Amino acid sequence: MTYNLLEFPEAPPNNRELILNDILSHHQPDLLAVQELQTPNGADLISDFAFNYTTANMQSANFVYNTSGGNNLNQLLFYNADKFDVVVNDQISTNLRDINYYKLQLLTTNSSSTLYIHLFVAHLKASQGDFNEQWRFDMVQSFTDFLFTLPDDARVIFAGDMNFYNSNESAVQQLIIGNTPIPVFDPLDDLGDWHTNASFADLHTQSTRQSNNAFSDFGAGGGLDDRFDFIFLSDNLLDNSQPIYYDTDSYKTIGNNTNCYNNNINASACFGPYDQDLRDDLYNMSDHLPVVLTMNTVDDFLAVKSYTLNDMLTLPNGNHVDQTLKIKWGNHLPEQPIIIYNPLGQNVMQFYAQDNHQSIDMSGLSKGMYYLKIFGYQDVIKFIVH
Repeated sequence: MTYNLLEFPEAPPNNRELILNDILSHHQPDLLAVQELQTPNGADLISDFAFNYTTANMQSANFVYNTSGGNNLNQLLFYNADKFDVVVNDQISTNLRDINYYKLQLLTTNSSSTLYIHLFVAHLKASQGDFNEQWRFDMVQSFTDFLFTLPDDARVIFAGDMNFYNSNESAVQQLIIGNTPIPVFDPLDDLGDWHTNASFADLHTQSTRQSNNAFSDFGAGGGLDDRFDFIFLSDNLLDNSQPIYYDTDSYKTIGNNTNCYNNNINASACFGPYDQDLRDDLYNMSDHLPVVLTMNTVDDFLAVKSYTLNDMLTLPNGNHVDQTLKIKWGNHLPEQPIIIYNPLGQNVMQFYAQDNHQSIDMSGLSKGMYYLKIFGYQDVIKFIVH
């Protein structure tokens, strides 16, 4: 998840770390990249109060002030220390704000190779006009120049508040086709003129408010009409044959029900899958919406769940399947993807738990033995398709 927290913790209302806790509980990210974090005290508030919804070992990377310009708006990464180790915590200097760099090691049982992700958190220059576009380009070029120091096959995530108005900006073009050894791409591949364009209403991330009058003029108004917040991925992370890969269709703007163009995010007219309580929290928290996606790895994390797959589900019709796999989930519906492998270890199907009783169509699979596994859990359940 990437989230511009809006001058945290200074901006009103008070105790926004508690609001953030409620927001995060809906998605429970293992990696949270934030922008507009003002102070180490703000980072401590998040660490102490914004992860109360979970028992995961959520920690903060080292807080470092921006050195390139004003140090009142900083970036930081919070991460699940059960799954990741931060082996590099650095900054790339630019002409305005540093770009934070984190080299993450996945804490998996893979004995043949160590898996790394290179995560960059940016907050590019705001506002329209040639001057500001050039400033964004210069900042992005500092990032792409740094990529020459990484291996050509490095797995790269470039996330944050980019302040892009359209995909023709030179900064966007530099990211995807510029002079860089590791291009990064929009997983949605949904390029165009995002600014005040209702055709992209489902992608807009800013502003959650039509007016900032009720918030002591902190943040921007105008309603939801810009796509400023992004998570870009290197090409190897978009390849599901790799040991780490993007879960197709998992890229979401949290709170955007697709029907809120130029409106407050919590307006009653913006109803949909994201409920009123969540949208009220998003309205009060920031003038931006969080953006999320899911990455998968076929390997097991070292810190596996304390309960087993058999505690979570049963196969009421047994493990001999004709064309439909019947699953009965317990009280806990896993939020992680459920993956089916063939005997060669190939991922042949992936889905999510939707209800306590679930029927999965197996008619597209060949006859034989298969393995059902929940991402992040150590054990598997075998079944046979006839």
